[in-house]
Amino acid sequence: MREIVEEVRGLERSQKEDCLSLKEEFLIPQALSSKCQETYSVTFDDATKAYLAKIRRIKLLSAAEEIELGKKVANGDIIAKKKLVQANLRLVVSIAKKYINNNLPFLDIIQEGNLGLIVAAQKYNYKLGFKFSTYATWWIKQAINKAVSEQSHSMKIPVYIQETLTKFSKVKSDMEKIYNCHVAIKDVADKLNISESKIENYINALSKPVSVDARFELPDGNEASFSEFLIDTNYRVEKEAEFDYLRHDINKVLDGLKTREKEVISMRFGLNTSTNKTLDEIGRIYGVTKECVRQTELRAIKRMRSVCLKEDLLVHYLN
Repeated sequence: MREIVEEVRGLERSQKEDCLSLKEEFLIPQALSSKCQETYSVTFDDATKAYLAKIRRIKLLSAAEEIELGKKVANGDIIAKKKLVQANLRLVVSIAKKYINNNLPFLDIIQEGNLGLIVAAQKYNYKLGFKFSTYATWWIKQAINKAVSEQSHSMKIPVYIQETLTKFSKVKSDMEKIYNCHVAIKDVADKLNISESKIENYINALSKPVSVDARFELPDGNEASFSEFLIDTNYRVEKEAEFDYLRHDINKVLDGLKTREKEVISMRFGLNTSTNKTLDEIGRIYGVTKECVRQTELRAIKRMRSVCLKEDLLVHYLN
């Protein structure tokens, strides 16, 4: 989280005050977060259910609404920032669900993602052409990844749980050798004089994934599934974010080419159309030989590689 904290520190005084205001409104109360910390099960407790039920009713923003709010944010409108954060709380949950089995309580993961979302709202610049949700995805992931990384080195499974599971594994192995068959958890639990449910909770705390289709009871008595709190799967905001950043980097690299080189590369790889043109087809367009087009393409690729290495762009795509 250090980088994100530094970003917050780097804001102007008025922006810092806005950021604190956003934190007070959107970060999950510590009492609820610590309540989740006391259990090592990834099932939904009352605190999690209450939070998910709360954000379930929040309306998502259209692209036009994001731009409009972005303009207001640029003018220092704190209300607009709050609306951007509020409308994307479900985006945080959608991303946070992928980190459930990383030794952090689910609400704590959401908490870290919300902090990243708040920083994104503070730094959002609609003039760059990215949707806010696209921009925020990077900050949310950064915040969660940092927290997970730090926790993985500091948070330990309680010793008594480790000892119980170690003993369970040994006894189970011994029993299976004796009886030459699979032994049920209940049989091992009886041997250890420990309740079967307790053993199952310990095992689940380490490995049980949460299904997005799993249903649970809300505080108001109604039932819901985890998937109902996630953004429409057709939205694919993370893929969209990756594509937007990739397109941005490609355009930046292409800007370093000469006009003819840029045109040849665009036609050869179908950057502006759905089909790629052959060397012959491009040659006929310019009235030159196929070999001439090939030489232009090679020069362009060489220049693009140089730009990529110099600007640290698209390096993962270089051969």
